[in-house]
Amino acid sequence: MKGLAMLWVEVAHRIEAPAERAWEFVGDFAGDVLTRGYVARVETVGRGIGGRRTYHLDPAIGGGSVVERLIELDEIERVIGYDMVDYGPLPWADYGGRITVTPAGPDACMVVLRTHFLPLDPDQGEELRRLSSGNIDMYFDNLREVLRL
Repeated sequence: MKGLAMLWVEVAHRIEAPAERAWEFVGDFAGDVLTRGYVARVETVGRGIGGRRTYHLDPAIGGGSVVERLIELDEIERVIGYDMVDYGPLPWADYGGRITVTPAGPDACMVVLRTHFLPLDPDQGEELRRLSSGNIDMYFDNLREVLRL
């Protein structure tokens, strides 16, 4: 039997908008704008650390729903972290993510998005990494669109 290895997807982009402006969207745990294309609808329960959001996955990617819990939120440092507490139809475990927004001068910022997970089937690892990367690409495209860049 193959051993399981944690897989990471780490992406950084320079966004030509002030960090505070990008954070308005990135730091909104209940928001549904940045997940367009892979999430059809977002529902939230609770506020702040421990709050949960249900992502109703877009039927185009298979549908179903997953639940994430907010585990980190720092409005000053512009950091948000979450983990998955209900995997729904997804074929991985121990999923978590963390996003940081750091100024790059007054009119730009660096947005770093990191996710990690254990594939249930190690042979699907690269396929799942591509799926996660594709969703992250959509996330950044949506961020640029909402910031009108």
